[in-house]
Amino acid sequence: MRATPPEQSSSIGTTHCSDKLLIRPSNPSDIEDFYELARLAGAGFTSLPANEALLADRLLSSDRAFAGGPGVFMLALEDTEKRRIVGCAAIKPGGSARKDFLNFQINGDHSNLTPTARYADLTEVGSLLLHPEYRSGGIGPWLSRSRYLLIASDLERFGPQIFSELRGVVDEDDCSPFYESVCAPHFGCSFAEADALSAHGRQAELNALLPTQPIVIDDLTASARQTMAQPHHAGRRALEFLQADGFRFEGVIDLLDGGPAVVAPTSRIRTIRESFEAPLQSAVADQEFGCNAYVAIGRGPRFRCLRADVSIGADRIVRGSFATGLDVISEDPMIGRVRLVNDTRAIGPSLKPPISALTSSSSIDTMGDQQDP
Repeated sequence: MRATPPEQSSSIGTTHCSDKLLIRPSNPSDIEDFYELARLAGAGFTSLPANEALLADRLLSSDRAFAGGPGVFMLALEDTEKRRIVGCAAIKPGGSARKDFLNFQINGDHSNLTPTARYADLTEVGSLLLHPEYRSGGIGPWLSRSRYLLIASDLERFGPQIFSELRGVVDEDDCSPFYESVCAPHFGCSFAEADALSAHGRQAELNALLPTQPIVIDDLTASARQTMAQPHHAGRRALEFLQADGFRFEGVIDLLDGGPAVVAPTSRIRTIRESFEAPLQSAVADQEFGCNAYVAIGRGPRFRCLRADVSIGADRIVRGSFATGLDVISEDPMIGRVRLVNDTRAIGPSLKPPISALTSSSSIDTMGDQQDP
């Protein structure tokens, strides 16, 4: 499940108003918009194939996951004004269902590659994708970090480590130099065909064709060596977001296109570590707020993630003005505890948790390690 580019530029010239945007669980009725996103993603984006049947399965899987069952959590970024899905991100909990999942490990002296299952049981974050019209104004970091706010609401479900795979270098003809040199001689099929097998859950068929001996890196073509462990040009921003949240490269790469995989201890992910819970109250008219934040509201199918201006008063209650997410908020103006974290792109005062949040069980246990990632 690979990440691809949420943002191409930091320019905000084409920014869409954040009060019209909402991150929520996907649902099966979103399939047309998801198909358009998949079509825009192009080759190598295995977790979001431009195939309506597979996408329908993904969205049904997401429904099950948000209802508490097995499945992949698929978050949808909705433009509520235009009533369309303009981005997505996913969380795939680890476990035995991924027994056929393999990567390549670059050994310590960079002389060879060997298949490895070291990330097979870990939760994976990926499928980070934005419509081209929405790749500015901080929307990418918000969409990326919304996954960690969801994870923070149920840490035990997602395990002690999280990893992410980024799409590797694939040219405009959908050809992967890494694949052509490393895999094609053994698999006997094109990159597109192998990618399709992986997308259809037939990874075991490819695994059975892998060589039993380590692959010598010096024997690969120059283009394969140069692109190995490098992200697709469109995914460099996604890698920057992951690194900013504390993910590290440990020499593990994608089996097919050689894209990098990065990993982090769950409790050390910056968004999770810096987030906190506090009571939330909708704002009164004309109230002023001093901080920009990402606010996660609700659980399960009612999960929402918003960007909002908020403040914390002396009464330790977080107050904010929300134009979206009202299907969750409006039922009760005092909706209980929500999780929030600073919007790190914002210029202005930082959001500080109330004392009660710092001393309660709602804060994330970082096991005493207070160093920045």
